[in-house]
Amino acid sequence: MRLSYLIPAVALISSPALADSPFSFGGSVGYEFPVSGKIIDESSSTSVNLATLNASLAGSGILRLRGTDFADSSDAPIKATIEVRYALTQTSEMFGALTYSQANGKSAAIGCIEIVVSGATSCTTPLTATFSDFKQMGVELGYRQWLESPVMTDRLFPYYTLRAGVTQTDALSATIAASTSLVPNAPIGTWNLYDDKVTYVIGGDVGATYLIAPFAEIGAEVGVRYHSNLSEVDTNLTPLGLGAANDKSARITIPVSVRLNAAF
Repeated sequence: MRLSYLIPAVALISSPALADSPFSFGGSVGYEFPVSGKIIDESSSTSVNLATLNASLAGSGILRLRGTDFADSSDAPIKATIEVRYALTQTSEMFGALTYSQANGKSAAIGCIEIVVSGATSCTTPLTATFSDFKQMGVELGYRQWLESPVMTDRLFPYYTLRAGVTQTDALSATIAASTSLVPNAPIGTWNLYDDKVTYVIGGDVGATYLIAPFAEIGAEVGVRYHSNLSEVDTNLTPLGLGAANDKSARITIPVSVRLNAAF
């Protein structure tokens, strides 16, 4: 919303008058919750000599991966955004944004080692992965439109946003371990899953801002984002027959944030 001294809300959709300059600034912080996408997809290895993975393991077996969501590989990323906004009309604007996301990696059960015991298969040796931290930086362009609404007053303004951009995601890896009765958490290697890559993101938001001063608003918004596939690294996976385990990294996320807009 264009920020300036208030005028009475007569026939205008919004109450603020046009600012002296069409430029203003905004910032937001919140969490981005992944709701789809696999950091490791469901897959099975070829038969592997387990001693080549860790000397404490014996015989041969198959690594059965159950599929691990991005939500299981890290905490929900904290996301911060800074915007430069340009007013097109009293109730619409274009903006450019810089974004940064960060989340601590965590450990998750990713599957088991299947072996043959007395002619029957058994998958009772758990596999766990400790994932690296998740970090992203991005650039976006977008359009924001405030809406005429029964809840609109001279201070509260609902809106929707459309946006698209590119994002640089840091390389992602996982340290894999197997747990046996004799050796809990026996390391079997570090898998490099994804390389640094610039991917694209598209999405939209709905929200509302509340005027707290002639040149300042606070607000809250929720949205949806589509992130394209990351750049898979198969160096550690292909020798195990797991080359397809990192092919489904496209994600849908739900960002929730609070924001502050200001004109100077």
